[in-house]
Amino acid sequence: MSVLKLFAAGITMCIVVAGARAEDAGLAKMLVGKWEITKSAEGAPPAGTVVEFTKDGTVKVMGKMGETEFKMEGKYKVETHKFTCTFKDGDKEKIIVHEDVKIDEKAMSFKGPDGKAIELKRKP
Repeated sequence: MSVLKLFAAGITMCIVVAGARAEDAGLAKMLVGKWEITKSAEGAPPAGTVVEFTKDGTVKVMGKMGETEFKMEGKYKVETHKFTCTFKDGDKEKIIVHEDVKIDEKAMSFKGPDGKAIELKRKP
């Protein structure tokens, strides 16, 4: 491969990576705040559950299943079109990947680990 082709390939990769990082930064910025689940999937926290994403990468989940209230706290990491939450469960870590994220100022949807859609609205 000629030097010119190698240089062009390198530039193209830099542009792709920079675009992905900008997209990741946009998703990370848009996630920050409180969200309420409006549509849930079986096995996921139910509708009405509040999820808070902080700037420092912490995620807090607060809700009620039946008569039982629950609270979870963990960390989240943003990648292109997805984010991953990690929670402690005793001595073990539970990792949940949320893919195909669609987000704007008022609403967010994504697919949970089972591939089913979950929808949220931003809380004021």
